[in-house]
Amino acid sequence: MKDNLKSSHDKFKKLNKDRLYRGISRKKKVKSCLSPTYLEELSNRLHLPADILAGAPVITATGRNEVRVENYKGIIEYTENLIKVQTKICKVCIEGKHLNILYFTEDEMRITGHIQTIYYG
Repeated sequence: MKDNLKSSHDKFKKLNKDRLYRGISRKKKVKSCLSPTYLEELSNRLHLPADILAGAPVITATGRNEVRVENYKGIIEYTENLIKVQTKICKVCIEGKHLNILYFTEDEMRITGHIQTIYYG
């Protein structure tokens, strides 16, 4: 008796594919890099810096020997050649030689050494 009860859904789906799925787009919508986010748009309208509203990381490099990172969450990795910091938005990686964290507070840290690269991951 189980052999007589087969689902015809797949067959129906193949026959009526064009009619049923015409309005459904399977492509993912990709946001343009140029379109501002909600918080960026709000900060523009209120004439406030974006880092205040969004908690965006502020990275200030002074020459090749000092970097200040503001608005970070925590330290992921800390070695002599690499320091990875987690921010609210992304990871910030600082590569170099003889890297040292001079101080860090809840919101800010100061890194010294011979800095070669700063990148976001």
